[in-house]
Amino acid sequence: MPIKLFNSIVFLLSKLSLKNVHRIGSYVGAIYFWASKKNYRLLEDNLHNSKIFSANDLPNASSKIKEELGKSILETFYLWASNETKALSLVKNVYGLDCLESMNRNGKGIIFLTPHLGCFEITAMFYGAQKPITIMYRKARKSWMNDLMIIGRKKGMVKLATPDMQGVKKILLALQKGEAVGILPDQVADKGQGEWAKFFGKPAYTMVLIKRLIEKTDANIVMAYGERLADSSGYNIHLEKINKKDIISTENLNKQIERFIKKNPTQYGWSYDRYKKTAKQ
Repeated sequence: MPIKLFNSIVFLLSKLSLKNVHRIGSYVGAIYFWASKKNYRLLEDNLHNSKIFSANDLPNASSKIKEELGKSILETFYLWASNETKALSLVKNVYGLDCLESMNRNGKGIIFLTPHLGCFEITAMFYGAQKPITIMYRKARKSWMNDLMIIGRKKGMVKLATPDMQGVKKILLALQKGEAVGILPDQVADKGQGEWAKFFGKPAYTMVLIKRLIEKTDANIVMAYGERLADSSGYNIHLEKINKKDIISTENLNKQIERFIKKNPTQYGWSYDRYKKTAKQ
């Protein structure tokens, strides 16, 4: 798709209501999985492997997940293209906010663990509107998409860091200053930066970065996700303090991610290749 046409579409999306963006997104999800057989197989295999849904419930769950993924794709561009005030107006409730108050008082940094669940873009925007937060992200393959992502995510006091030595230094420095960082803990680690640990009973190459950051900084840990409301009126943000001992191993980290996914499984990104073998020795 030509860059100018894509940018025009994103601009037009930003002028719609979230309800209309989600309405269009529902169709985008269906078309996406119809066109991409690989991602359709990943979705079905990962969903079946999770054993969250019974055999009778799987077809309906699969259809719902396709719709939610389509909503996720379009709402990401929508939030990137929207100004900070408009984006934050979509946050309806924040649960667990009290845990942040005590963490801010103890002077230690906060590691937000945000799986591919619900709308993870809105959680960083919400916190970054109040305090500095450094988000670890992977660059998009296309430079023009990467530029859009950087501009869209740098709202408020949000800073970005890539998953390399330079980026890890930024993350570490932020924590040492008592600031917050955000990490997608269910992202497949780069080769040499992870361990094989079970995720829904199947080995997945899991990052060890979180464990190392805890050891170096003794930072607070918060699991977070932005729940996409059923009526498309906005989002509820859920925050939960996690004990460090419960995620100090990669297997325990995955168990905590599993527990959070089970809170709202149809809003999880099941088409992500969590078990890919590229990093395996």
